[in-house]
Parts: sequence; structure tokens; C-alpha cells
Amino acid sequence: MKYNTLLAVLAISVLSIACSEERTTESGIKVKIVEKGDGTSLKDSTIIQLNMRYENSNGNEQWSSAKAGGPVAIQYNKAVWESGGTMYEALEIMNVGDSATFEVSAQDLYENTFKTGVPDSLDSGSNVTFYARLVSMMTTEEFQAYQKAEYEKAQEKAREERAAAQAKMLEEAAETIKKDGEVIDQYLTDNGITAQTSESGLRYVITQSGEGNNAKAGDNVSVHYHGTLMDGTKFDSSYDRGTPFGFVLGQGRVILGWDEGIALLNKGAKATLYIPSSLAYGERATGSIAANSILKFDVELVDIQ
Repeated sequence: MKYNTLLAVLAISVLSIACSEERTTESGIKVKIVEKGDGTSLKDSTIIQLNMRYENSNGNEQWSSAKAGGPVAIQYNKAVWESGGTMYEALEIMNVGDSATFEVSAQDLYENTFKTGVPDSLDSGSNVTFYARLVSMMTTEEFQAYQKAEYEKAQEKAREERAAAQAKMLEEAAETIKKDGEVIDQYLTDNGITAQTSESGLRYVITQSGEGNNAKAGDNVSVHYHGTLMDGTKFDSSYDRGTPFGFVLGQGRVILGWDEGIALLNKGAKATLYIPSSLAYGERATGSIAANSILKFDVELVDIQ
């Protein structure tokens, strides 16, 4: 039962005392059963799960299992519970499925059950009100099997969420590639440029042939380049510095459009690369390049080693 649902049931039932069953512990703690379970009483050496919260005499919440992540698991050890304070007395007379409310003294709760001093924020002579639901009772073996099943469910849910997130990311990437491709193709049409298109969406024009084999992953390459946005705004140029840029091809040291585009060239070849944002910097802005920018590079493969 969800936290809010539990509170609603308890609140309605507490107001309708005539519909409640009241049980009394040996020390006189009155336990109001506001929703009856299946009638199974607690068995020694079992693991019980409780949805529980408690509040001070002013109605301020002190703790909640719902806010702590869900039902709390407690081992029912009759001998231990007998000296554990009145909270355990009250829980002990509940049956599986019961929802109940009861009051215990703050001093007894903290000193005998929690084995600590009463917090300064509480009057040791005041009462603490509990709202509890005994969710389940299991043997140790059953509880271990339950934990394993819950872990596997959580893992499966995490896998499904990752798969859904990945599918959404791929869908969004495909849509971005499509839109970027339309922008690039319109630019090419407007400027009378005939380009080739790779499976990834890279558009390229080889403007000068080179010699020998094309560069391949693992090669050390030296590349001169002139980079602009699609409106012609220059953001970088190795020609301006007079020194080509060197890197190892195919190792992810440059944007994807470069790893793919430079591998289309041999030594001495020149090309213009029209790189969709997903093959460039994507949603990440860098320097004067805004997020989701399409990039144009005039490149020259100076050397391959």
C-alpha cells in the first residue's frame, strides 16, 4: 500500500472508531486496528515488513518508511521483543495485513526500543503516535528469495529504462541528422555543389586527388584545415597558424565527422566536409561554436605515417 493510501485509510478509519477493533497489550497500550488483515498472527523467528510512520504530540512527523524507500524489514524474535519496549508490544499483537494506530511514551520508545536518549525536540513525558501496516511475514529463506526477486526486478527495470533512453536518444539523433541533412542539401543546391553522402549523413566533396592508399584507423595524420559555420563564419584555421594539425585517426581524438572524413582521403588529397551536428559537437557548445551547429571544413591531408 502506498504511503498516501495508507494515511487515507488510517485517517478515515480513526474518525470512524465504531468500525475499528481495539486490542490492548499486557502493559495497557491500546492498539486500534483500523483495517483488518487475513488474521495470521506473528510467528517467532520470521521476517516481517512494515509500512510505518510516527509523529510527535504536535502532529509533526518524526520518521516514515515511505520516505525512507519503502517497507522496513524487521526480524520478529519473541525473546528480544519482550524487552524491546512498548512499540514492540503493540506490533506483536497485530496480524498480517492489519493497519493500526497506537501511542507509546517518547521516553519508553527512545530509551527502551531505540536505546538512545530522548531528543531535545521532544518532551520525554509526551506520547508518540504510530501508524503502521504489517505488510507481510516470511521465513528467512522466503525473505532471501523475495530480496533476490526484487533485486532482479529492479535490474530488469533499470535495463528497460536504459534501453528506452537509448532508443529515444537514437530516435532524436536520427531526427537531428535528417534535419541537418536537409539544411546541408539546401545549401549545396543553392550553391550548385554536388556532394557525396555517407551512411552517417556526412556530405563531402573531394576537390583534389592525392597519391597512395587512403588513411586508416591508427595512422598518424597531419591535416591542414579551415573551419566555418554554414553562414561562412570562421571559427578556426590551421592555415592561419601555418602548422598542420596532427592526430591518430580513428581513436576518437577528433569529432566523428573528421575521423570519418579524413579516412576518405589519401596523402595530398583535399576535400570539403559538411558535418551534421551529431557528427560534430552535438548539444555541446565549444568556443565560438554554438550547440547543434553544422560545420563546414576545407581539409588537406598533408601527410600519413
